[in-house]
Order: sequence, then structure tokens, then C-alpha cells
Amino acid sequence: MAFRPTPLTSHPIDAMALVRPRFSRLRVRCRALLLLLCAAAATPVSYAAEVRDLRLWRAPDHTRLVFDLSAGVEYKLFTLDAPERVVIDIADSSLATRLGDIEFEDSPITGLRSATRDGGLLRVVIDLNTKTQPKSFTLEPNAEQGHRLVVDLYDSSDERVATALSVQDGSERDKPERATNRVASNAATPSGERRDIVVAISAGHGGEDPGGIGYDGKLQEKHITLRIARALYDYLDRMPGYAPVMVRDGDYYVKLSRRPEIARERRADLFVAVHTDWYKTSRARGLTIYALSGDRADRENARRVAQKENTADLLGGVGSDLSLGSWDDDVALTLVSLQMAWSMEQSVIAGSRVLDAVGGITRLRKTKVQQASLEVLKSPDIPSILIETGYLTNPEEAKRLNTSSFQKQLAEGIGRGVMAYFYDAPPEGSLVAWQKSNGVIPTSYTVRRGDSLSMIAQRFGTTMAAIKKHNSLKSDGVQIGQVIKLPGGVEPAAREHKIQSGETLSGIAARYRVSLADLRRLNELRADRILVGQVLRIPAS
Repeated sequence: MAFRPTPLTSHPIDAMALVRPRFSRLRVRCRALLLLLCAAAATPVSYAAEVRDLRLWRAPDHTRLVFDLSAGVEYKLFTLDAPERVVIDIADSSLATRLGDIEFEDSPITGLRSATRDGGLLRVVIDLNTKTQPKSFTLEPNAEQGHRLVVDLYDSSDERVATALSVQDGSERDKPERATNRVASNAATPSGERRDIVVAISAGHGGEDPGGIGYDGKLQEKHITLRIARALYDYLDRMPGYAPVMVRDGDYYVKLSRRPEIARERRADLFVAVHTDWYKTSRARGLTIYALSGDRADRENARRVAQKENTADLLGGVGSDLSLGSWDDDVALTLVSLQMAWSMEQSVIAGSRVLDAVGGITRLRKTKVQQASLEVLKSPDIPSILIETGYLTNPEEAKRLNTSSFQKQLAEGIGRGVMAYFYDAPPEGSLVAWQKSNGVIPTSYTVRRGDSLSMIAQRFGTTMAAIKKHNSLKSDGVQIGQVIKLPGGVEPAAREHKIQSGETLSGIAARYRVSLADLRRLNELRADRILVGQVLRIPAS
């Protein structure tokens, strides 16, 4: 009889039934893990800061990029060559703007790109067509703007002149040419050795610094000051014996400490800073003129003496240069104090002449020159004034300041005040000094406090009758700020333009802000065809 093993159960065993619960639990776990991964992917990565905007300005010697940030950041900047690049790594940040919308024409930048790297690092790469010298810094929030990262790309010494010229010939083509080369005056000038009086004109703020904001939240000080400064330039540029210089002639920022340096480099006889004012209420109004205060002058004198061994600090202005480093501290302090005292005295006189000239054009907040501790007024060898032309927080005054007619009227008043200052005491060797000594008088005179018609006639070697006839005056009375035309005065020299390759007649008209018809008429042109090297006379704008 064969043996048969007795089964442990009366039912057959299902092996898969034993394994199935394990697969089911594994499937549930995988499904949960997948859901977690999907949720993580759907949740945006949180960064400490984001780049909300990128702005760019081109200055004559550098390009400035400003990154507007939502918070303060840590960053690292380095350069690469072959090809030239500047790389900025911004920690724990994201990009919330389009780099492709930035226009970088007339700058060394050829492209901008970005990428997010491991650890939330935002890398911005600036592609360049030439080598630059980058400098960077961060700015804390102020009343108008939040956190910022500023990157300045300075032109290399080899490229600086060419790039500055490309700016003037490119993005600045809609502006009149602003050069200090003088056109021959129709006044009798004995030789070309009579030098021009140089007036440095500094338009306040610029670039990423808008200055004061108007009552409407839109007007910006930097635009209004630049327009007034250009109008002042145009006025003085037409006057024989004057060579104005623009410290800032575009929407870019020039450091406060750099502005007097530019004036000194151009051998300026006077520095004029143009600003607008701001106040917490809309009631404040009126023009104010400032010169340097005594306290600031004392600190500046001490600073110059303390640094005289490490800097090529010069005194003497146009006439001569005197290095402080060649004297001991006591003598140097005496020299710089005497020079600063002269500069402050002349600044007050110049400011007073301008106040007299603009008193009939706009309201004066203060009828005398005020003194304050202002960085741009610290030159010991250049008389310097700062003109607060009015309040942008006053709706009525702001609207006037924003009109081209008032800007021109105010600028011409400032110009007449400047000319009155130099006519009283013209610099030695200047054309104005020669004109005064030879009886050549200006075209007009602005009446000052204490003037009378007989005094004005005596001052300019004419008669009351001649002045009254020339101005159609019915009485002998005059008012402060009134502009008196002087018989026999020197008319402004006509501007000229030498045609360069690629220029058109319509482009030249736009550049000088004159009509095409007037340009044709003055030069007796029957068509718009012009030749390279041809010299055009430019009508008054």
C-alpha cells in the first residue's frame, strides 16, 4: 500500500494571495511620494530678494546700470575676457523683469543675459565689445526708491574719448552742439589772444537720481534743471567773450565731488549749479541763491591741507596754478583760507547780480544770497553759486518751471546777471575786459537796487535821451529787474556749424532746435543738398 502525505489543509494554497498585500502597500507609498513631488514642483521657490527692474544710463565716461531690488542682497562681481564680460552673481535672488527690453545703444554693452544656478544664485552676464573698468555698490532705500545695486562700467583710457564722441553724435543728436570754440565776433577784436570767460553750468541730479519730485508725483527735478541749464548755455554761447561749459549734458549722474573738478579742469571763472526746491507743503515758493557757508569753508580748508601730500591740489584758477604740497601746513592753510575767502566774497557778489536780474521774472524767496554747507560750492579758486529756481511742490510754480518759455526767460535772466557780474570786474586778459576798457558795451542791462536812469547812462558812456529813445521810454523811472537795451551794444555772435559726413539739413535744424525754413533762408539755400565741410550759419533758436 502506497504512502500519501496528509495535506495541512483541505484547500489548495494561493501563493499570489500571500504576496499581494505587500505590493498594495508599496503602491500606496509610491503614490503618496509622487503626490508630494508634484506638490513641491507646483509650489514656487521662495527667494530672499528679486530684481524688479533694470535701468541704464550713458555718461561721457561710463555706463551705469541700476538694479532695483525688493530687498538688500549679497553679490559678487567679476570679469571675464575673450570675449569681454562682466558677471554679477546675486545670492538667493530671482529676476522679475525682462533684460531684453533694455536699450544699450551707444554703450559698450552688446547683450544682457541671466540664469538661475544651484542654491538660488542669480547670475547676470553683461556682454561687452570692449574692456571696461567696473565699479559697484549698493544703495539703501530713500524716500523715492528702494534697495538698489549700482554697477558703473568705466570706459578704458583708450576708448573713453571715442565713446564720449559717439554719445554726442548718437543718442544726443537732438541737442544743439555745445562746444567752447568761439565764432568770430562782429565786435572789433584786435587778436585771438583775448580769452573767453568760462562759465561752468551744472544741472542738478541726473540718471538714477531724479532729485525732487513734483506735486503731481511725475515731475522730476533732473529734467527741469537740465532744460534750464541748456537754455542758460545757449544764451551765454551767443554772447561774445563767453564760453559756457555743461557739467552734465544728458540724463546721467555726475558725483557731487566731481562737478567742481570738471569746472576746474575747464578753467572756469564761475560755477553755476541749477536746482529746484522741495518742501513738505505746497505753500513754499520762490527762487533762492546759495553760496558756501563759513563753517563748511573752514572744514574744506582743513581737509585740503591735511591731504596736500597725497593729492595734486591746486589753487589759482585760470591765471596760475599753485600746489599746496610745496608749502608747510601753516603756510598752506593761510593760502587756502585767503583763496577761499576771496571765492566766497565773489560768490555772494555774483549771486547778488543774478538776484537783481531775475527779480522781475520770478518771485524771490530770499532777496539776499544765503550761505549753506553744500558740496558743489566748495571750490576755493572758483566763485560758485547754487540757484534753487523754485518749488516743484508748489503747483503753480511747478507748472511754470515745466514750460520751455519760462525756462528760457529765467535762464536769460540768470545769464544777464552773470554778465553784469563780469562786466563789473572782468577777468584780466579776457575779451570782456578789453571791451570794457575800449568802451564796447553789452546789448542790455538789468536794473539793480539803487540804480537810476542817469546812473546807467553814465556807467555805459551814453545819455539818458539815447537810452529812452532806444527803449521807447516815456519817463525817467526804472524798476528793479527791468531790462534796458543799451544803444551801441555788441550783438551776439552768430553760431556756425561745419557739416560732417552723414549729416542732413533737417538733422542739423533739429539739433539746434531751429526751423528748416529759417536755416535755408539764412544760408540762401534753394534745396536741402549740403556738402561735407560746408559751413552753415545757425539762426537764433
